[in-house]
Amino acid sequence: MTISNDSSLVSFDADAAVAVLKDRASNSVHLCVEYDTEEFNTLFSDQMTLDLYASEREMVDHFEEVLSYVHVDFMEKDLFEDVFRDAGAVRSFATYMQHVILVRVLIDEEGLFFTVDPGSDVTALVEAVEEAVE
Repeated sequence: MTISNDSSLVSFDADAAVAVLKDRASNSVHLCVEYDTEEFNTLFSDQMTLDLYASEREMVDHFEEVLSYVHVDFMEKDLFEDVFRDAGAVRSFATYMQHVILVRVLIDEEGLFFTVDPGSDVTALVEAVEEAVE
């Protein structure tokens, strides 16, 4: 079983972003979540992600806990843009872990969080998402 929901939160075309991620990375994409400073919406979750939780409700509860820290993304974005003024706008953050890569693409005060397998070409995926939502 997987979860698949339409975008209902962000102003950019998150559905197009998920479609391009699934097209480019196929079985390497495990989770896609749209978010802003207040809310989140799970767009896609594969069985591997669901298996990490006893129930879908437990997964959502965990995501709500994580959301309480999402403001850090936007604070870091502002910080890096201030400190590295000539480098341009912050587009994304990637966290490389042993079994997964966590990626957050930021568009103004909204974002798309997704997870992919280690070894995935994160730069290409971020660029594909950006092209899909332009």
